Amino acid sequence: MLLLTLTGFSAYLLGAGEDEWKFEVLHRTTGLPFYGLIVSESPNQVVFKCITRKPGSPTLVFTENFEKSTIIKIERLPEPERILLGAKLDALAKERERFANTLRSLDPKSSAGKNPIEYVKLEKAIWPPSKKDTAFSYSSQYFTLVTNSRPELAQLAAIQLEQVYSAYARTLPPRRINIKPTTILLTNSVEEYQTILKTSAVNIKNPAYFDLNKNQIICGSDLERLSTSQEEISLFHSKELQDLLKRENDLKQLYKNKIPPDLAASLLDSRKKIKQADDKNLEMIVKERKKLFERLYHEAFHAYLSCAVFDPREGELPLWLNEGLAQIFEAAVFEIGELRIGHADKTRLESVRLTLNQNTLPSIKDLLTAQPALFLVYHPAEKETSQRMYFASWALAFNLTFKQKALDRQVLDDYAKALKNGADPIACFEKLTGKPLQEFEKEHQAYLKGLRLDGSSNSGSSNSGGSNSGILNGGSSNQK
Repeated sequence: MLLLTLTGFSAYLLGAGEDEWKFEVLHRTTGLPFYGLIVSESPNQVVFKCITRKPGSPTLVFTENFEKSTIIKIERLPEPERILLGAKLDALAKERERFANTLRSLDPKSSAGKNPIEYVKLEKAIWPPSKKDTAFSYSSQYFTLVTNSRPELAQLAAIQLEQVYSAYARTLPPRRINIKPTTILLTNSVEEYQTILKTSAVNIKNPAYFDLNKNQIICGSDLERLSTSQEEISLFHSKELQDLLKRENDLKQLYKNKIPPDLAASLLDSRKKIKQADDKNLEMIVKERKKLFERLYHEAFHAYLSCAVFDPREGELPLWLNEGLAQIFEAAVFEIGELRIGHADKTRLESVRLTLNQNTLPSIKDLLTAQPALFLVYHPAEKETSQRMYFASWALAFNLTFKQKALDRQVLDDYAKALKNGADPIACFEKLTGKPLQEFEKEHQAYLKGLRLDGSSNSGSSNSGGSNSGILNGGSSNQK
């Protein structure tokens, strides 16, 4: 309903993306108030579920008991809104339990991996690249996932993609009537991904890509290999631990339960090393899983824009803005189909600052007139140029979205159509921002130098003194 009344792109981020949770507020005699939901109340005590929501961070929920003597007043919600907030918390809890179980099923040490809980129904399919090997598939309104990875990963990918597409649809509602689902091929190894590229005569080094003509995303990952390797390592470590236990029992018997300190220390050190090795290997899997889904989020955004929002025959976002927004969404947090953005990604922000200091960050003019090849990596020597173009795109898209609030829906449509009709990209950008390019460039660099991780900036502009979370939560920067 909010989407029907809010018109700007930034307004979509408020109405559709953040969903503006309403809270009860508990004011104390000392300290800041707490936002959340009353669980129960007695003559002397209030049990309160405290809720913290900040851009780029998962929702934090914790329960505390407050003595009535420490409370000044409580701002209560009407009963219908209390019920709605309770339902959202229940949905969040169930979602997190579901993901925890699914993630545990990918942990080779977990017994859940032997009998994974199936949250989405997978169909048996033929693996398209080979046209004969078996695979798993999952179909949705906006995509069809096909993968030859293990079923646990296929289920997790399907769940994540359902969330991300739901979030995109709520943030940028589909405008096209006939939407053809994008085929997403998720390979079980990087080697197979590279083979597909070679067979398709696609000469790039990118770890994933969206083929507009085929309406197809292809993504490779080492997650399968790492998981298999971890299983083998875990079995080896289990045997080592058993050997250590046998040695310890032998020493206890030999020394009548009084093992000499140096031998006991040696046993303890061996166990610590095994645990450290296990932790390191599992950390690698977690990192690879994170990278995998960031790639899928990124390419899925490109696919969603072209299939559901902009008809390429009538207009499309310029490459720099398409890539910049994709990076913003790539680093977003997804909860209950809800998109939460507004924070400045640490790695990208540090890289932008470094290139600014080195005077190697592409200028806005460079971005506006850049050819697509500058974003792709055909050989290792081009990786650095490609990275700088991506960082510059992210920085400019972040500024336009959160500081300038310039990406109004109609403005986006007009901008895309004008470029499609051959209008000068610099003139179009100046119309978009309402400022000459040179003036905007100067303000943009000052904004980036003062940008903080929470999305606010100390650049000195009157438009940048507060947190960008105001776009998302209606202005309550500390709790929403």
